[in-house]
Amino acid sequence: MVCAKMRKLWYGFLVAYGLVTVVAPRIVTRLSVRKGLRGFENTEELEPTDWYVRAVRASGVGMLAAGGTGLLLEGRAEAREATAEVEAGDETAAAETTDDRADDDGTTDDESV
Repeated sequence: MVCAKMRKLWYGFLVAYGLVTVVAPRIVTRLSVRKGLRGFENTEELEPTDWYVRAVRASGVGMLAAGGTGLLLEGRAEAREATAEVEAGDETAAAETTDDRADDDGTTDDESV
């Protein structure tokens, strides 16, 4: 279950980062250039071209789609596991009820009538 929680956390992070990338691609580009070119001088003066900004925005849309799909699939998987647990509990309860109704000779109350 810890693994599923971590996946949901990272999918949420992916959605948030994708949203920031879609809304402000120039800021994200500026931050990534500063991080990537940390040892170089005058990185503040670099200006991304328009096609690069559009490409960054498109990658943000992709991150939004991937993170949203991941969150959706995780939610469905949790619902499916919960349903399976409830069904398994119902089958166990039904089996216990049948065992309780059995007589010493192995027949149920319905069969002895």
